[in-house]
Amino acid sequence: MDANSTVKKVTAVRYNLKKYLADEWRTDTILDLSTSEVESLYRSSKPMNSPMQFSNASGCDFTLYHKTIPSHRIHILHYNFPEIGKPSVKVNKTCAEKLSNLYKEGIIDPEDSLIIVFYNAISENLEKTMEDMYLTCQEELTRAGISEQITSENNALGEKKLTKLHFRNIHVHHLDALAIDIMLHVKVPRHEIVRDQVEIDTILERCNARINQLPVILRTDPMAKRLRLAPGDICKITRITQTAGKVDYYRACK
Repeated sequence: MDANSTVKKVTAVRYNLKKYLADEWRTDTILDLSTSEVESLYRSSKPMNSPMQFSNASGCDFTLYHKTIPSHRIHILHYNFPEIGKPSVKVNKTCAEKLSNLYKEGIIDPEDSLIIVFYNAISENLEKTMEDMYLTCQEELTRAGISEQITSENNALGEKKLTKLHFRNIHVHHLDALAIDIMLHVKVPRHEIVRDQVEIDTILERCNARINQLPVILRTDPMAKRLRLAPGDICKITRITQTAGKVDYYRACK
């Protein structure tokens, strides 16, 4: 493990997530820390008996509250990060069970969402395991239902309220990938979430299409994960072309 490189990446992830989540979540609680301050957090991991302790970098974990649904939270967890200066241990499929237990044991609320940052690269098998966990969590939330408090806060939003699929929304990232802000790359067009049902209906009418006829963007797509897209959302992509100028494209998340 290259200690300096890893701490710099963890710092970059912190700043990138603050940018990506700012529209939806109260990111003002994420302090602007220097690399040395982040290293101090890294070294001060939670006690080993903490139910939210998944790595030696657990001191860098944080929780945010939703801007318009105050009772809804998202937890950013660092998984399998080694002690500074030590080699990492490979992640296995039991990680999905350990994360699922956060819900089953009542450590976090049934509606809470998760962003998991893995130290190691995410293999296809691990990606599938985590997607299966997400689908299982969605089924469990359907059976249990959403709390009266969150339902009340959500209904107060009217046409801008979230669907069930926006809760327990779970995304996984590899440290190296999330440490790079791909939104700044000249080849990456602007991506925006469209969740307002009135706006979605307007887009579909303009395109003369049903939502299932739009091109697809998977929730595991790199940009979809950064925007935290959920099935049913539309992703508006604005491209600049030499012949047509500014052109908007629309993709439905699945």
